[in-house]
Amino acid sequence: MTAVSAGAGVHSYLAKQVKTLRKTRKPALRGEEDAVHKMRVATRRLRSLLTTYSHLYAKVPLSRKRLRWLAAELGEVRDLEVLRMRFAERLGGDEPEWFQALLGEERRAYRRLARAFARKRFAKLMEAADRMARHPHFSKEAVRPAAKELIDDVEAARDDLASALFAIASAPDPDAARHAARKAAKRTRYTAEAASALGAVAESIAAEAERLQTVFGRYQDDLVAIAYLEAHAPDSPVLEVEKRARDEDLAAIAAEQWT
Repeated sequence: MTAVSAGAGVHSYLAKQVKTLRKTRKPALRGEEDAVHKMRVATRRLRSLLTTYSHLYAKVPLSRKRLRWLAAELGEVRDLEVLRMRFAERLGGDEPEWFQALLGEERRAYRRLARAFARKRFAKLMEAADRMARHPHFSKEAVRPAAKELIDDVEAARDDLASALFAIASAPDPDAARHAARKAAKRTRYTAEAASALGAVAESIAAEAERLQTVFGRYQDDLVAIAYLEAHAPDSPVLEVEKRARDEDLAAIAAEQWT
């Protein structure tokens, strides 16, 4: 069996993310469930891939700066969407004034997203993404076997995650350290996913990183919800519910055994 080249293995992942961008653009504008989330994740995966694996390409027409911009535009909508869904579940059908204000914020964010999609900046980003997906220009490193060329990048990402986890215990700001660990888990997951040509090794690292991302993500969502309520609805009983959720998720993090 012919060994998969590093370039071919990573590029299939890149092409998949570009396809997701194209596929989710219109559903995202229509506010379809999970569309903004899927588009945002694809954007982040592309940016992570270009950060880690750009050495596999002789030409990189897709700009990480533009991807960061798009992720921020999508993130504004997604963050409000997550809060709205979370609070709607807590409220059980009630819509107090502060919640209606949140709905208004989300609608305005969607309108800003539509304007962002109409900009030349977005059109150029998509054009560059399509061009890179369809006509890649690989470097000399890309022809090397994936098993030899990609493993160092995956292991480096895993080491960075381990360092981020270790740093929590002595951090002056534990919440900031937990957030950094969450981001490290995300980077590790995407790095390993893009190196799927490595087989079981990459799959195992990606799965562990995804698990950690989820654990820390729940806690981060708790903090964001609490901050929003403290600023907009400090007297709401939902605030106490969110604080209990935060304490439970913090205990879950403390109980984790890092491997």
